[in-house]
Amino acid sequence: MSPGVRRLAAAVAAVAAALGAGCDSVDAVLGGGAAAEGHRLGTRDPATLVIGRPLDAISLDPARVTDNESAEIAFQVYDTLVQWEPGTATVTPGLATSWSVDPSGEVWTFELRRGVRFHDGTRFDADAVVFSLERQRDPSHPFHRPDFQYWPNVYRNIEQVEKLDDYTVRITIERPYAPFAANMAMFPVSIVSPAAVTEYGDAYGEHPVGTGPWIFERWERGEHLILRRNPAYWGGAPAMERLVFTTIQDPRQRLVALESGAIDIAASILPEELQFVDLHPGLVLHESTANNVSYLAINTTRGPLRDVGVRRAIAHAINKEPIVQLAFQGLATPAEGPLPPRQWGYHRPRARHAYDPAEARRLLADAQARGVFAPEAELVLYAPSTPRPYLPGPDRVARAIQANLADVGIRTRLVLQPFGDHLVSVRNGQHDLCLLGWVGDNGDPDNFLQQLDPRNTTLGSAVNVAFYGDGEVGGLIVRAQETEDPLERARLYARVQERVAEDVPWVPLAHTQVPLAARDDISGIILNPTGQVLYRAVRRSPR
Repeated sequence: MSPGVRRLAAAVAAVAAALGAGCDSVDAVLGGGAAAEGHRLGTRDPATLVIGRPLDAISLDPARVTDNESAEIAFQVYDTLVQWEPGTATVTPGLATSWSVDPSGEVWTFELRRGVRFHDGTRFDADAVVFSLERQRDPSHPFHRPDFQYWPNVYRNIEQVEKLDDYTVRITIERPYAPFAANMAMFPVSIVSPAAVTEYGDAYGEHPVGTGPWIFERWERGEHLILRRNPAYWGGAPAMERLVFTTIQDPRQRLVALESGAIDIAASILPEELQFVDLHPGLVLHESTANNVSYLAINTTRGPLRDVGVRRAIAHAINKEPIVQLAFQGLATPAEGPLPPRQWGYHRPRARHAYDPAEARRLLADAQARGVFAPEAELVLYAPSTPRPYLPGPDRVARAIQANLADVGIRTRLVLQPFGDHLVSVRNGQHDLCLLGWVGDNGDPDNFLQQLDPRNTTLGSAVNVAFYGDGEVGGLIVRAQETEDPLERARLYARVQERVAEDVPWVPLAHTQVPLAARDDISGIILNPTGQVLYRAVRRSPR
């Protein structure tokens, strides 16, 4: 029996064992609570869609989060000034019906959609846009908070947001910035209800009010989050009446729930269980094009890792092919740089540091002779314990890397933490090495390369968790941002990718396919550029 068939047989057997006597056993497997309610809602009401996820959202204030689960809810509840054409990274009108930029490239004017109301009944207008953006930009704003994560990294070039009239807004940026329109389609600049933020203050993240196709109903943290249809949505009401996002941490239990019909859609299916889904007559596997990267970040400010020779030795020590085959079950391609191959601006660098343990040992011996590396020293490797879209089996990847490094004489201590704790640790630079990744937010290379921008290394909010400070790379990124010509931008990004490959602040690991499993009566699943579902178009077909 082939390994693939053995894995399929094991998955089938596990599902059969877990299902036991039928629907009652599903509630037992899911532990009651959120998933059981989702099961009851889903079976009683065909207009309710139940989605199983490994993690709950952190906050529903779009300005305060970076995690995929919170962003998924934000895309349902809120609108942005511009949005993406479904299934593409093409920017189209959203709450702004049109926009223009002056010849300097620094003044953007947005004409707003009329007749739109927030879910609380208040009017959407220019005041709401100014409020939503200025509370993030202006530290003196009464509702500014220090944990607005995206703003200091992505939107720091916004200098002023002004109301020209009730339905016209002017945004002034500090310099021409080619990705600006694409960035304005991202969830952190969702337009929030000023009345709701004023009413709830710091608790607003548990009482979100937007203009989007879905209205927040209730949230039992760690269990389920429920949205209901917005019948007055300006873009057309959703097909379904309710969405129930239920937290099922164990991936095997999510598969059991999906197979039984307790949930309609399951995220983060284990790689070894995808074949079961693919061959199951009642299930459909949806896979989005890889628009992500997983990587090992090397903290370039720490001890021996300041030395490029040691960093190159680490890169030569890691054998990506078996990691992709075993930890990703082949549903990924080995990465050679920070950009996915299908991302425009992708460049294959000359220095790729292929797996070569002999060369790794030679480089370490040289570093030891120069007094910058000691074999008895221990590096601390941080990794999330929670699967991510770009890293479905983080513990397995971490242990494989740990074994590769041990093979060439690098000792490591592994620290596994839930994803939220992991982010806090690495943003504060507590690691020597860390596993992380990025899902492209907007279809622009700049969105990936900001993870290596030397300006994004502020402790506590760092997204450049390699704390890489190369001045040439920083200058090239700025020049590309200020250049409108895509060919010239691509040339600049190619040089960035060459420099990064030479300096090795990262060991790029893989670009993954992001699988989503659904019941076969669910249709209309469209993934946005971040790999999340736009649930407005999802519907259930009658059996």
